[in-house]
Amino acid sequence: MIWLGLNCGFGCTDCSELKWSDLDIVSARVKLARKKTGISRDLQLWPETVAALEKIPRKGQLVFYTSRGNPYIQTLLKTDGNGNGKYTTLNAITTKFSRLIRKSGFDVPQGTGFYSLRRTAATIAARSGDPFAVQRLLGHADLQMATRYVQDVSAQTDRVIRKSRDYMVSADNL
Repeated sequence: MIWLGLNCGFGCTDCSELKWSDLDIVSARVKLARKKTGISRDLQLWPETVAALEKIPRKGQLVFYTSRGNPYIQTLLKTDGNGNGKYTTLNAITTKFSRLIRKSGFDVPQGTGFYSLRRTAATIAARSGDPFAVQRLLGHADLQMATRYVQDVSAQTDRVIRKSRDYMVSADNL
């Protein structure tokens, strides 16, 4: 999941809803619409991301399941003694990532969570100077009018993803 956060700017919901059918491991691509905006994304995967995905056992249509076999994000209806219901969202990604950060001993600002990986991907991708490719990477609806004039930004998006990988895995940044 961490590779997907950095490589594709995926957030918790993207990772929790990712299906094997969204992935083309052979072509090293992922096609996933961002649920929040409905914007489709067709993104290149880094070799490191592909290698990590190949290690995941296939247990169902989703790529990621908790150790108990549940989706990482669940919406549950909880009722009180009077039969009144309230929906609660359980986000195991945020919980596990926060635990991982604490165990790592990294000195990070309070509130650093999985979504920080998405922000990191966006910040690095923005250095490309191509706001359209960054928009596509993140699945944002902003710049929608401008994207009507851009026929195909997949090559630019691929370039942004490659450059982000180069930055993330270079010896100077490890």
